[in-house]
Amino acid sequence: GNGAVLTMFIRFKSLITPTSLLLINLAVSDLGLILLGFPFSSSSSFHGRWLFGEGGCQWYAFMGFLFGSAHIGTLALLALDRYLIACRISLRSKLNYRRYCQMLAAVWGYAFFWAAMPLFGWGRYGLEPSITTCTIDWQHNDSSYKSFLLVYFVLGFMVPLTIITVCYCAIARRVRKNTATRQRGVIHDQWSNERSITSMSFVLIIAFVLAWSPYAVLCLWTIFAPPETVPPILTLIPPLFAKASTVFNPFIYFLSNPRLRKGILATLLC
Repeated sequence: GNGAVLTMFIRFKSLITPTSLLLINLAVSDLGLILLGFPFSSSSSFHGRWLFGEGGCQWYAFMGFLFGSAHIGTLALLALDRYLIACRISLRSKLNYRRYCQMLAAVWGYAFFWAAMPLFGWGRYGLEPSITTCTIDWQHNDSSYKSFLLVYFVLGFMVPLTIITVCYCAIARRVRKNTATRQRGVIHDQWSNERSITSMSFVLIIAFVLAWSPYAVLCLWTIFAPPETVPPILTLIPPLFAKASTVFNPFIYFLSNPRLRKGILATLLC
């Protein structure tokens, strides 16, 4: 799925725009999580225990945290992109490839910082109760864990979601205003395409929130209550939802955007 999306952009360079760099980055983060994480978790699940030792556990958890943080950061950029396109027409000329590459570099640097902190002692990574995958070690909720998770929850989760919410509220107002006044012809076609991309971006964000909110609930639960009080079902749902999220996006591209749908079909059928 994500491989097909990347292949599509390589084959059909006419589809590459500054905004599509964000979609490419989402595909890279999803594909990275699959290629660098799935072989560990799938083989361990098959044997019913973690097979790769402490070093492998740290690697797996680090990669999951890195790609997940990069994903939500990219979604925040995507919301800002849609806001500028819809509501700040005067700034469109500044939305060039160089600016987007700089912003994406900042997102990856930010994601690397948060993913690396548990390796240096602020929080820590460990096995999940299933003992087949690794993540933030919420079963040992000491002061280091609590401070790390609270700060990350605010800066790495709530701040991006706030940016996303504010941007899409402004976009919704703009869409309602323009629906009755948009012109026909080329302008109408351009507006329809931008509106399609905006709708697709909104669905991507909803999918991400649904996929990663169980982890957020689990971590917050263990900050304010003993880990022993976590319901068993809440220990199983987060990793399942998070892993499933890596296959959502290609289907969202396919269903939500006509231009990307044609590109994906052409890639798969050739």
